[in-house]
Amino acid sequence: MISIIIPIYNVEKYLSKCIESLVGQTYKDIEIILINDGSPDHCLSICEQYSKKDNRIIVIDQENKGVSAARNAGLKIAKGEYIGFVDPDDWIAPEMYESMHSAMKETNADLCICGYDYYDEHGKVDENRRYNTKENETITQKDVMYRFSDMPPTIRHGVVNKLFKKELLNGQMFKEGLHSSEDVFFLNEYVQKIQNAVVVHQPYYKNLVRQGSATHGGLSINSLADSFEAHYQMYQDAVGKYPELKEHSLAFLLDVCTLKYTEACRKSLQLEQSEKKKIQKCLTEMRHFIKRNAVSALFNKEIYWKTRVMYLILK
Repeated sequence: MISIIIPIYNVEKYLSKCIESLVGQTYKDIEIILINDGSPDHCLSICEQYSKKDNRIIVIDQENKGVSAARNAGLKIAKGEYIGFVDPDDWIAPEMYESMHSAMKETNADLCICGYDYYDEHGKVDENRRYNTKENETITQKDVMYRFSDMPPTIRHGVVNKLFKKELLNGQMFKEGLHSSEDVFFLNEYVQKIQNAVVVHQPYYKNLVRQGSATHGGLSINSLADSFEAHYQMYQDAVGKYPELKEHSLAFLLDVCTLKYTEACRKSLQLEQSEKKKIQKCLTEMRHFIKRNAVSALFNKEIYWKTRVMYLILK
């Protein structure tokens, strides 16, 4: 059985399309765990209507605690041998879980990753970011860690286009109380336990891009600061296990943190003076973080020399 966990908050406009894509999976041995995380709209009603029509659907209604707590509530009751996650404003291809389950069985992989495409709110795919389809491939733990640090990452840091083994999770939960990057911490922790992964190079996951969501435009400055910690942990774990990945991983760490610091500075310009003072400490810590790690990058051949200098003189 595959347990599919969906945390739900304030997405009544998109929720039915998401649930329909789960109900319509060609792989039938699934349980669909819908966690209504104190949503103020009609999400709970929508979930309950679907649960009456399909006994594979389980609905949990809880007070608002955040996406990590919602996913954790699902993990605590999941009965499946495999665990998948879907965001409530996205949807998936009918054959997604059948294909991923088959690939894991055939290769005895510890993790399965599928492709994804991006869509706007009118259902139009972003042609500039079309996923490049090709044959499935089985890769090592080291390969996974290396691809995490491609720029941009060729294995995305989210959990939604992946299939996990419950036995390897072994009680693992999402970190609660964060403003962002729960997925990064969770995925990185899981990857420390795997031997290999299978990549199904088909865009089965359909990612909705909408303004105001946490993934696309809704991140606060505190969220960006959390991301620093998450990516630094990913860097430390990769280099701790495979020292030969240091240059590649450090190049990514500095790139992604500089991008997030720049975004945080831009966001700060839109704040009132009193609010700017509150987040100044956070910005200073982010800047110092980059400069500290930039010292280690002075002779990193994967970083253009002018970029190395820019990290060091960052204002």
